[in-house]
Amino acid sequence: SMKEHRGAINALVCNRDGSQAISASSDGSCIVWDLQKGVRIHALYDATVFHTVCYHPDESQYITGSANNKIGFWDAYDGSPIRFIPGGGSDVTSLDIQSEGTYFVSGSADKNVNVWHYDNGEMISTGQGHSGRISTVAHSPDQNSVISVGSEGGIFIWNIITPQEL
Repeated sequence: SMKEHRGAINALVCNRDGSQAISASSDGSCIVWDLQKGVRIHALYDATVFHTVCYHPDESQYITGSANNKIGFWDAYDGSPIRFIPGGGSDVTSLDIQSEGTYFVSGSADKNVNVWHYDNGEMISTGQGHSGRISTVAHSPDQNSVISVGSEGGIFIWNIITPQEL
């Protein structure tokens, strides 16, 4: 049993080969687990509730979304924080990274879906249309659109336009 969190676990994702997982918790921690040994590799801490977490496609970093309206970038080698950017007007509830790692999308309690440039942390576009907090965001398999789900039951499909296409 891998039990170290002291609060609810809000998200869990595995790395590509299934050897590790990272859990995001209401207790202010994300824990990276070695799934073969069943032990903690390291932990990320912040004075917030972590709602969501993702591996960067090259697995060199993690990104987190939390109740303090921030998106955190963390080093996967030792779990140290790299930077934090403002994630919108409210809790960042969901994240998904494009397969190439150039862009990522966030969903928030402010009902917005935001597309970001990964390296510089700049928001590229915002989608508005949900009448409830965003529960989940995900890139389509072809990476050309984002699907979002809101707490009101709405499912939206957003076409992604990157700066190169403008």
